[in-house]
Amino acid sequence: MAKKKLPDMTNWSNKQIAEFFLTHSTADYWDDMEDANDVEWVKPCKPTVALRLDEADIKQIKDLAEKQGIGYTTLIRMWVKEKLQTAAG
Repeated sequence: MAKKKLPDMTNWSNKQIAEFFLTHSTADYWDDMEDANDVEWVKPCKPTVALRLDEADIKQIKDLAEKQGIGYTTLIRMWVKEKLQTAAG
């Protein structure tokens, strides 16, 4: 079976690249890929906000987040963003 050639993605947006790999297996392109050893992952600096929540609410949020396979603070941030988008109309 012939190996597939990875398309030139130089001018592709991150969205286009993501869509490509949602429909294609990376295993088909191993030979064309480079190691990402020199990638530096930088976590964006975000201000911290403190909230006081009831223990039962925190437990429920943690349980819901675990079912979705994400951290509970990530779930809270998602909810805040959703509410802000809805409020902005």
